[in-house]
Amino acid sequence: MTWRELSADRLFELRDPLVIDVRSPCEHDAEYIPNSVNIPLLEDEERVVVGTIYATEGEMVARRKALKIISPKIPDIVDRIIELKQPGQHIVVHCWRGGLRSETVASFLTVVGIDCWRLSGGFKAWRKHVIEDFTGDKYTFQSIVLHGQTGAGKSEILCALEKLGGQVLNLEVIANHRGSVFGALGLQAQPTQKNFESEVWLKLREFKDGPVFLEAEGRKIGKLSLPDFLVERINRGRRILVDCSIDTRVQRIVKDYAGIFSEGVKQEALSSMQLLRERIGAKRTQEIIALGMNGHLPEAVEALLTEYYDPMYDKQIAKHAPYELTVSGDDVPAAAADLLSWAKLEDVTASGANVTTVNCAVERAKD
Repeated sequence: MTWRELSADRLFELRDPLVIDVRSPCEHDAEYIPNSVNIPLLEDEERVVVGTIYATEGEMVARRKALKIISPKIPDIVDRIIELKQPGQHIVVHCWRGGLRSETVASFLTVVGIDCWRLSGGFKAWRKHVIEDFTGDKYTFQSIVLHGQTGAGKSEILCALEKLGGQVLNLEVIANHRGSVFGALGLQAQPTQKNFESEVWLKLREFKDGPVFLEAEGRKIGKLSLPDFLVERINRGRRILVDCSIDTRVQRIVKDYAGIFSEGVKQEALSSMQLLRERIGAKRTQEIIALGMNGHLPEAVEALLTEYYDPMYDKQIAKHAPYELTVSGDDVPAAAADLLSWAKLEDVTASGANVTTVNCAVERAKD
């Protein structure tokens, strides 16, 4: 029994692989293969020590130092991997580029009779595979893109669609950001760009032919950039308008944000408000801040919607007209059901489907 090499393009052909990343924690945090487990050979500070010796005293001395650090850890590392492995599960070990670190762990697993794979080329090869997939854009799904004003319920409709069995790419969930000036409030830090792209890649693998619902996004969600092919998919996707009353929009936003206003989040919100000064003026910005700070959050939210967000979104909504279907964000379950009914119509997949025909068919489905 010995370990075998596995190419990056075949990694997720394995059923539920146990992917073991033996790089240091900081390397794993910055860029990881989705669902991988970090069991480092060297901790961050140990890696710095070995790297310094490599630079100052040469490779051979650095390897001997690494061996002294690693050797006592090997039994515990092997035991940890064995504990994690489920019956019938394939073990795949990787490091940065398929070098000594992954070879070391794969070899010791083999010594104790554990069959495993080593990822050829390591994370570097995996990253190259992701980029090639994005560049080639051979995905066969059809983009159904939800447009609408802030708070109209686009994200809620996506969640409802997913519960009903629809194929959904919720980019804001993956990016951990609500996609607005205040989109990061109360949330943990966004993933790194590479980790965001890896999670998007993994989600895209789930999709079959047919419609995939997603929200209209710009090139960036918070600090993260969308892959170019996804921007194109959004721009030329089939367009749905989500309409919603101002009262529901205000209630939805207040509900989303009211429970997270700790003192730290308040300061973050105040900083974000300063970004609005150029558009709505310093005086009006301070007035809206005063409303929020004095407990009048609904009034502050309505002012932000009508004076800041809506003028921007209305331009984008007009730019992308006409829309093939309009659904109401005031009733999220009904909107999701209408969208699924519309998507299942025979002519929805035909290029240039007649808008009036599609909308009338949905109205009949409602009845």
